[in-house]
Amino acid sequence: MGKKEPGMKGSVVLLGVGQVGRSLLHLISGVNARTKADSRLNVIGIADSHAALLDDDALSQEILSEAAGIKETGGTLEQMKSVSPISELASALSPGTILVDVTASSNTGPLLETALSRGCGVVLANKRPLASEWEKAKVFFSHPHVRYEATVGAGLPVISTLRYLISCNDSFSSIKGVLSGTLGYMCSEMERGSSYSQALLSARDLGYTEPDPREDLMGTDVARKALILARSAGWPLEPDKVDVEPMFPDSLSQVTVDEFLREINTLDEEYAMRTSEAQTAGKSLRYVAKIDRTGAAVGLSQEEKGGALGSLSGAENAVIFRTRFYNDVPLTVCGPGAGPLVTAAGVLGDILDLNVHMRKDR
Repeated sequence: MGKKEPGMKGSVVLLGVGQVGRSLLHLISGVNARTKADSRLNVIGIADSHAALLDDDALSQEILSEAAGIKETGGTLEQMKSVSPISELASALSPGTILVDVTASSNTGPLLETALSRGCGVVLANKRPLASEWEKAKVFFSHPHVRYEATVGAGLPVISTLRYLISCNDSFSSIKGVLSGTLGYMCSEMERGSSYSQALLSARDLGYTEPDPREDLMGTDVARKALILARSAGWPLEPDKVDVEPMFPDSLSQVTVDEFLREINTLDEEYAMRTSEAQTAGKSLRYVAKIDRTGAAVGLSQEEKGGALGSLSGAENAVIFRTRFYNDVPLTVCGPGAGPLVTAAGVLGDILDLNVHMRKDR
């Protein structure tokens, strides 16, 4: 294949049109409405797992709104006119284009690597490419045109803070945090007196959980975030170096979602007891990631009530960096850690930063 011509300034290709993807399109529309024409972000492609919509100049606002409406009602992009097969996405990857992955797919890695090889930028809210085996993932941690702020802490400046510390020649001794808005909300609700089942159903009603809540409860999402933090700090841990404590038993792992939800009340007593034990000790029960250069562990932990983690409420996240510069008093980043809008805001920040960075490089 011959060398592709540089893409139009601010060209964006979006993988994923779920809640985060639709929120991102809305935010981009708002930015463009306040920006001069030559500085706007031009969405030249969007794709779900079924089909893609592509336009060399930019997809119109009408087309983007129609696509968002179809996805919001549970449809697919196949229902749109003039759709393209997903295999044609690579044709949109001209130098300077930014490929944005807000899916939860394990299969986007090859396309992301193709984008980097063609002089494109990559922005990730999808944690899976970053949390795969180190040999596959390391390119995303070393390439100057990759951003992934929204993979940890949604819109919080966790990764940018970490990178800032590294740029100042600081070094890390440990990282600790509450990294799941869903599980943080559940722990906070149980502390207020809700049962495990009530807390979970409330989190589900608020849209904090995945369609199958076990994807949150099994702790693997927190484990991926722990891996991303470790690798960003210079500790290239493998996935098997993260110990994970799920918040449901193996006996409920193979049943359907409906069966699982009918059985969750059987877990109320166990988690009420664990919450009570923490309160008796004067502490708060939180789902915590603990990371250092030797490995990581994620699971329930009793935390000091007045501390950065024990005092969290609802879906708030917090990450505590203990470093050479911040040892006696560690550096803490905290704030809302769940929700499609704050996640999309983190992605947009990465797009805008990378767009400026890549323009300087060209």
